[in-house]
Amino acid sequence: MVSFSKIYGFVHIKSFFQYKFESWLTRRIPQQTEHTLNSGNILIYPTRFGLAYLFFAVLTFLLGTNYQNNIILLFSYLLVSLFITVMLHSFYNFSQLNIRSKASVQGYVGDTLYIPVTISSNKVRFDINIEFSNKAFGCAKETVQQIQPGQHNIKLSYNTVQRGLINLGRLTVYSEYSLGIFKSKAILNFGHQALVFPKPKPIISKHSFEKSQLGDSNTEQYYINLPGTEDFAELKSFVQGESRARTAWKQLAKGQGHFSKHYQASYGHRQCLKLNDMPGNDIETKLSHLSFLVCDFTAKNQGFSLELSNNKSQSTIKVDYNLGVNHQQECLTALANY
Repeated sequence: MVSFSKIYGFVHIKSFFQYKFESWLTRRIPQQTEHTLNSGNILIYPTRFGLAYLFFAVLTFLLGTNYQNNIILLFSYLLVSLFITVMLHSFYNFSQLNIRSKASVQGYVGDTLYIPVTISSNKVRFDINIEFSNKAFGCAKETVQQIQPGQHNIKLSYNTVQRGLINLGRLTVYSEYSLGIFKSKAILNFGHQALVFPKPKPIISKHSFEKSQLGDSNTEQYYINLPGTEDFAELKSFVQGESRARTAWKQLAKGQGHFSKHYQASYGHRQCLKLNDMPGNDIETKLSHLSFLVCDFTAKNQGFSLELSNNKSQSTIKVDYNLGVNHQQECLTALANY
């Protein structure tokens, strides 16, 4: 059996070389929003088939030398010349390819985010593959068999599984054109990040935020009545698929048309959404409820403030009272990073 110390030593050595390689990549290929492939950032090395091909070429040369057979020697020279020609061909298929990408995307937990990548070429290219270098994200590889001169847009998918600011790392662009003997690769850093918000989760049970004093007699926190205590707002034309319970039967009976009743929650003037006021036994559930309320308030153009604090923690995050899309973005970012 392999001892624990040997396994630990192997992992330590692997981590050391991985750190050195990352440091070298950072110096050689720094973070940019746009990269043009050239000799400074292209890596070329033989594939498994290429190594087998090279071994066969060397073996043929040794046989020709041993038996002093000029035909076998000529064949080995031909194999080596083809090997070098394919290497140069692989480089020129990859060289001067321009790649740019948007640095950041955002969405909710459970969503599939799409990172746009634009490839610009001045000639026809073949077998261009793009994927995230970090395999742990499980992102799908995108392959373009042939790129015509001009711009080509692709989208890399990322399935969100947890909230927060996720660093997606580098992109690996590679090609095995032609003959599959060599692999041309570029490991590019665009600074990709995914800001993932908690997934909105409606509050099913009847719940209200209690009115409280903050010490200042002129500053109050009012309450919001959630489902079950809504006030009538207006009549709208009935839309196919709406619940029959909303039908305005009085107007329908009078022959005035088919309308549905719409209700609006009773909002206060200075509503404050607090983490501790949310139902649920864990932080993630409470954050999901807050995410829903933030989106709901914004959709109804209702102002609010946000307060994130945990009974087990002394730190408190506050977002001042405001309304609008920018305020929603600020609050969702606070929820994602909490």
